Amino acid sequence: MLENMALQDSDDTPTATQQAQMPFARLVSTILSPAVVALPFIVLMALSTNASNILSSVIITIFFLCVGPMAYIVFGVITGKFTDADVSVRSQRVGPFLFGITSSLLGDVILHLTQGLKNLETVLLLVAICGLLMMIVTLWWKISMHASALGAALTALSMAYGKIILPAFVLLILVSWSRVRLKRHTLAQVIAGSIIGILLSWSLLKTQGF
Repeated sequence: MLENMALQDSDDTPTATQQAQMPFARLVSTILSPAVVALPFIVLMALSTNASNILSSVIITIFFLCVGPMAYIVFGVITGKFTDADVSVRSQRVGPFLFGITSSLLGDVILHLTQGLKNLETVLLLVAICGLLMMIVTLWWKISMHASALGAALTALSMAYGKIILPAFVLLILVSWSRVRLKRHTLAQVIAGSIIGILLSWSLLKTQGF
């Protein structure tokens, strides 16, 4: 009850400007969703190395980080277990978190055993750790996965490629705005998600020598 009230503006009637912004907000939220962002993120992290086994490492990472978890959610939506593909209902998120964490860890082990790219091993480990922390927080508070995932990805890319990536952080502001405008999160929830994603990504990559 309190959470739903927190997601409402002081005036429940949207203005004409707010109504006009909704299609753009939905587009931004979709394009910058964790599942969509993960694909270019994985490829760019792989291309930051000079290894010869880039393709096989990318395929393994995409399967365990994107395909498996997304298939689980789609199946849940079809069977009525989840309300929507965003798993917007907080009480429904534990299952997807556990599946995603397990899938990421399994992918990490397989990459290690097949001598895959070390930086993609780090990416899978980052997703697992971030997922665990977000799952714990979600038990009490609906923190933003959109902001966390994009914040972590942009931080990792900036550490891999340098300052050229920094302007892309405007996308983090944009996706945070879209989630608040769509009333999926409060401002505090997108800020917290962004901070967790950035700090976890920076800390883990630092320990890996980035």
